[in-house]
Amino acid sequence: MKTRLFLMALALAAAFGGLFGWKAYMGAQMQAAMTAAGPPIMTVSTTRVTTTDWEPVIQTVATLRASQAVDVTAQVAGQITALYFESGEQVERGAALLQQYEADDRARLKALQADRRLAEIELERARELVTEKLVSQAELDTAESRMDRIAAEVESLEVEIAKKRIRAPFAGRLGIRQVNLGQYIEPGDAIVRLEADQRLFADFRLPQQAAPQVGVGQLVKLTVDAWPGETFDGRIAAIDPAVDRNTRNLNLRADLTNNDGRLQPGMFATIRVQLPRDAAIIAVPQTAIRYSPYGESVFLVDAVGDGLADVRSVLVTTGKTRGDLVAIDAGLRPGQEIVTAGQHKLRDGARVRVDNKVPVASNPDPDPPES
Repeated sequence: MKTRLFLMALALAAAFGGLFGWKAYMGAQMQAAMTAAGPPIMTVSTTRVTTTDWEPVIQTVATLRASQAVDVTAQVAGQITALYFESGEQVERGAALLQQYEADDRARLKALQADRRLAEIELERARELVTEKLVSQAELDTAESRMDRIAAEVESLEVEIAKKRIRAPFAGRLGIRQVNLGQYIEPGDAIVRLEADQRLFADFRLPQQAAPQVGVGQLVKLTVDAWPGETFDGRIAAIDPAVDRNTRNLNLRADLTNNDGRLQPGMFATIRVQLPRDAAIIAVPQTAIRYSPYGESVFLVDAVGDGLADVRSVLVTTGKTRGDLVAIDAGLRPGQEIVTAGQHKLRDGARVRVDNKVPVASNPDPDPPES
């Protein structure tokens, strides 16, 4: 009985031993095959490193304002007897907009003008008589004083009458009319809004760090949502001499022409300040950069053959960014090939297959700008 149990145990041990031995053998064979085959081949996209002339920009937002804007108001009280404009009309400087009642003033003016003519005659007669010594010098002085007083009264009344014909102080576009014919208006009552829209200002702010990079006369480009895909040119016209104490920002104003009238005061705009051109800049797609606590790096591609290549990691120093691109200040040279997509699973010495059928975004001015 004991012999039979021993033989059965021996047989089971031999069976399990053979099974485990077979599995160990197969595992060794698979490991050897994998070692011989090497790591799996990854598919990546690449690009060739080149130099370019780069016009860096500072981008921010701006508000459009009219170069001149005013609420046209009355200077004196009176009833409106005539309106010479329509809402939204384009007017020239000095164009008559409104007439107030002036009949009483005109009548008084005629009376004063008659008194002035009489005073002129009396003054001329007094001068002749003084020459002949028939009247005293005091009477001549009285005549001259009366003449000057009446002339001043005529001039004052003419100014008062002129105030009742309200004119455009500058050329521009009128807003919506706020008064009606026959209405009695008081000094300061708003009549219509007038804005000079042929020349606009774009007010914007930049961080104080940008102070050395901007100056009066510098080119700016604006875009507005109302006219997608179109760019409007302008130039910096003024820079506040002091930095805002609350935000530590610079206040700037750009000047731009608006002859076609498509831009309107109050519009929200995106503005790009053109900085001096940087020549021979190495710029690569931002997707090529690997960020880590030890610094930025890229994978260089070394061709092997049969459509395969080896990659190796190199450290780079990045600079300014623009759109989809980032400038490389150190670590790369023109002509080298780098990985732009698929590098998240790569390591030094890995073998890759290059497939550039789908290009990587590399637009310095994408639309929308943050895309």
